[in-house]
This record gives sequence, C-alpha cells and structure tokens, in this order.
Amino acid sequence: MSPETGLVSFVLRFVVDAPPDDSGVPGAGWHGLIRHVQSDAERQFTRWADAVSFIEQYVHVQRENMND
Repeated sequence: MSPETGLVSFVLRFVVDAPPDDSGVPGAGWHGLIRHVQSDAERQFTRWADAVSFIEQYVHVQRENMND
C-alpha cells in the first residue's frame, strides 16, 4: 500500500514598487505576500528566505544553496 499524498498550497504575490514620479526610474524594490491556502495564514516578505521560512511551517524544505 502506498502512502497518501498530502497537498499543501500557497499563493504568492509579488509587488514591484512604483517610482516616486513619472521619470520611469525603477522604484525602491519589491515586496511580497505569501498565503497558506488551507489555513489562510499570511506573511509579508521582502527576502525570499522569509517566504521559505513561512513555507517550512507547513512542509519540510531541503535547503540547497539558497540565495536571498
């Protein structure tokens, strides 16, 4: 008998910050929001490592040479 497959879902939203004027110069950066679908728990983040940390609360993540 094979083990049951568990399903864990996340929604990620990335927002690129707009420039302060119409100069066309890129904004200061970006920010994101991650939501665990099953519980509706959310966390804002500006570093990918923070999003992964949130995911690790729900699934085992094997880290291999992850960059921020």
